[in-house]
Amino acid sequence: MSHPNSATQPHHAESSTEDMPWLFLDTQVYRRLGRVSIRHSSGTTRVRHVIVSNYGIFVLDENSETGTFQANPGLNWNHYRDELSHEIPNPVRQVANQAHALQEALSLPSSHFNTGVFFTGGHVYLKGEVPDNVISQGYTEYVKSFKKVILSDAQVEEIVIKIKSLGALAKPAHKSQQHPRGAAHARHAPAHHAAAHPAPTPSSMKNLAYGLVALLLGALVTSLIVSWLN
Repeated sequence: MSHPNSATQPHHAESSTEDMPWLFLDTQVYRRLGRVSIRHSSGTTRVRHVIVSNYGIFVLDENSETGTFQANPGLNWNHYRDELSHEIPNPVRQVANQAHALQEALSLPSSHFNTGVFFTGGHVYLKGEVPDNVISQGYTEYVKSFKKVILSDAQVEEIVIKIKSLGALAKPAHKSQQHPRGAAHARHAPAHHAAAHPAPTPSSMKNLAYGLVALLLGALVTSLIVSWLN
């Protein structure tokens, strides 16, 4: 998908190293950059996984859900699970758009890019006209199947540096720290509620203790006087 006026708008991206336990590759040969967000004139395109190597730039989308996926050539696929079904955006079109956005950002030809859609959830069944770049197993073998050298070592390093330098302008947002339920409740409690039930101060607790002692002594003295009179 083409982005209007993309040539006149500055591209920049945010990247972070993201672990891919289902992909076993030599990190010296395949430079994994994790998630990349590419900002352009018409919005933001987010790429789940980017790998740069001598064999090209891999733009990979990952789906960790389980169930049956019905591949369709149109805008949507069908996902069936637990006797329920719903439509999902066509992942092949999505990853193609992601690769195109990265291609524009790096000003490189489309021949430098390889795309893939990986279903990593296990217990996945793919039906219909499933393209070769959509797989549910053998992810490492798929990446390694591209053997034609496209980029030199210097070009690989240059592309990695460019993606990282673009990402320096907008680093990825981190998840906010989780707080215990009680702490969150106390933090958001209304001010008037706290004022209606003020916490006792040390001095007020001390005065209360003195009052109780005096009351008990008074009751004891009264009991002794009554017993003496009788």
